[in-house]
Amino acid sequence: MNLPFEQIIRLLINEAFQYRRAIVSAFAVISLAFLSVGLVWPKIYTSTSTIFVEQTNVINPLMEGAAVTADATNQIRIAQELLFSRKTMSIILQEGGWLINELTPVEQEKVIQGIQGRTSISMVGRNLLKIEYHDDLPERAFAVVTKYTDTLISRIVDEKAKESKEAFEFIDQQVRDYHDKLIVVEGKIKDYRSSNPDATPGSDTAVNTRINRLLNTVETTTLELQEEKIKKESLERQLSGEAEVTASLSHEGQLRTRIGELQTELETLLLTYHESYPDVVRIRQQINDLKATIEREKVRRLEAKKLAKAGGQPYVDEGISNNPLYQQLRSQLSATKTNIETLTARLNESQKRLDEELERSKRIHGGEAAMTELTRDYQVNREIYQDLLRRRENARVTMNLNMDRQKISIRVQEPPLMPVQPSGLRFIHFVLVGMFLGFAIPVGVLYGFQQVDPRIRAPGIIVERLKLPVIADIPHLSSPAEIQAIATNSRWLAVVVIGVGVIYFVVALLKVTGML
Repeated sequence: MNLPFEQIIRLLINEAFQYRRAIVSAFAVISLAFLSVGLVWPKIYTSTSTIFVEQTNVINPLMEGAAVTADATNQIRIAQELLFSRKTMSIILQEGGWLINELTPVEQEKVIQGIQGRTSISMVGRNLLKIEYHDDLPERAFAVVTKYTDTLISRIVDEKAKESKEAFEFIDQQVRDYHDKLIVVEGKIKDYRSSNPDATPGSDTAVNTRINRLLNTVETTTLELQEEKIKKESLERQLSGEAEVTASLSHEGQLRTRIGELQTELETLLLTYHESYPDVVRIRQQINDLKATIEREKVRRLEAKKLAKAGGQPYVDEGISNNPLYQQLRSQLSATKTNIETLTARLNESQKRLDEELERSKRIHGGEAAMTELTRDYQVNREIYQDLLRRRENARVTMNLNMDRQKISIRVQEPPLMPVQPSGLRFIHFVLVGMFLGFAIPVGVLYGFQQVDPRIRAPGIIVERLKLPVIADIPHLSSPAEIQAIATNSRWLAVVVIGVGVIYFVVALLKVTGML
């Protein structure tokens, strides 16, 4: 129905007047029902306290990096674990008077669950911890929150001191364990170095340096030895050639010179005498003897050369040994042989030392894995040990701060107060809501009935729905008897409404004065 708002209100008033008895009856029933509920509705008293948990204080900037800071995000969980523990709940049961009567374990567990359900713990801001407890007795709500606050502060301080002490003792034990491990590893390294002298730091570099130096010495000595051997062979060849030249110029030359002299003398004699002359015969005989001597000398020299060659020595004639050039070559050859022997001895010694150094290098590389393992274990344990030393000192500082209550500053920001008025729904709420709903519910039901009732209550509906013109609107005319009945009925309904109001006023007055 698309009617103006004023017409809807007018129709609603007419319908309300028509069903006035039902509306007034519903108003009385609903209002008195809410009033009754308000009278029996339990009162809930709430007591709260706010605890300030400060994670940093004046001393923290001075001790930054030396003390371990606790995590503030775990304060709710820590508080719940501390307050809901069996030890704390036993204290709360005693403080709240629940243990005056003997309770079975099952009943006691139910009471504890109820207390925990009525307790809420929350963070207000970053460092404010709020504890809230609801109870039907204000004294008990105040006592429980007070005990919660005192217990939480005491337990947090004690737990922090205990945790820091346990952490210090644990780290201290770890420090001692790793100190023992370091001593064991140091002993192993010492024993290994004692049994392996080559395992000292830098020995590998020193050995490699010596090997390189010996390799250079061997190469240089080898070259010098080859040069001396070539020089020796050259001197031997020179000695052999000089001996031959000297030999031809010494004894054989003398014999040939003598033969030449005799030949000259023979030719002179033949100019005067004939062949049978005794001097001519004698000279010829001497020439033949000298020639025979030269031949015999050649044969002897050839045989001596063969023997010297077979023995690896140059042939030297007796007349050659006193030759100055030969003596000089012999001196050089002797010096060269001495150098060859010296270089050979040096080469052998250098090669021996090189073999020793190579063998030492093999031993060093063979033991390098074991030494590396020992060194790695030592370095790892030393790093952990030094880190644990720092952590132990940090834990010591933290423990001392917690024992002196310097590390975590915890105090009561807002102490619990005795609740004067109950929280949640109170009697005045039921009074106001009962009066309002006692009027709103019947009117709302009547309006809904109008929306679903197909009867026509206004001329505009005929024009809108049936598209028919309305000629006239004849109102209902009541008779004098009907008017008298309506007036009487209205007076009784007004008496009912006024009676409900009086009941509300009397009950509220008694409630305020505490008589009800």
